[in-house]
Amino acid sequence: MKTFIIQEKFTGYADIHIEAKTEDEAIALYNRGHYKDSQYFMDDFFYNYQFDSITEMDDLGEECAS
Repeated sequence: MKTFIIQEKFTGYADIHIEAKTEDEAIALYNRGHYKDSQYFMDDFFYNYQFDSITEMDDLGEECAS
């Protein structure tokens, strides 16, 4: 038996709580990824699932080139 990794993309939403003095500063911090994982709140609602790709996994658990 072979193992295949099927990747899909979907739509979902998250809120990131960033402390800043201005909106521009908050956007700059967001763009640089300057926030903690604990400030990232993802909702539980995902939709529009769509197939993206399929890759075969070898016996060592690594992806094989397709």
